[in-house]
Amino acid sequence: MSKAKPPLADLVIESDPELVRLGRRIRSLQALAERHMAEAETLSKDPDRLLETFDRFMQLNEEILGAIGQAHELQLQYRRRRQRLEAERARRLAAARAAFLAAGSPPAGTRH
Repeated sequence: MSKAKPPLADLVIESDPELVRLGRRIRSLQALAERHMAEAETLSKDPDRLLETFDRFMQLNEEILGAIGQAHELQLQYRRRRQRLEAERARRLAAARAAFLAAGSPPAGTRH
């Protein structure tokens, strides 16, 4: 089964350098948070050493919360940027459509 191809406009928007940069940074922060959560889970499985690992556990907690918060902010920026690009694309399309309609129909002898 083949995947449906997204419209060309979506590819243009998705390849916007700023969106690409934001997407990579978001994925990087999410991966960092997941690694820290895995380490914290490992630390929590050894209750006998809980007092020894408490400081590291709390440090991981702060780093996880920080990474999640940063990723959330970047997701908001990503969403706003994508919406601006889509709105601009819609404006350009509407302007082109209006210009085409204002130009009138093509001469009767041509086929398009």
